[in-house]
Amino acid sequence: MQKNVTPGRRKGCPNYPPEFKQQLVAASCEPGISISKLALENGINANLLFKWRQQWREGKLLLPSSESP
Repeated sequence: MQKNVTPGRRKGCPNYPPEFKQQLVAASCEPGISISKLALENGINANLLFKWRQQWREGKLLLPSSESP
């Protein structure tokens, strides 16, 4: 997955594009997927992916498909 990271407000905190977040959250919802492994393969911390999943469940991160939480 392609990610175009822009510098965040704090040093060392990159801002990932919404499309990248959406792709990873959607992929993490597939049966049998290890969230930790998926995060590692994409160069992010697993806790960050868990945070994005939580944001998705709360309606703060929308997925491009018709998938619902």
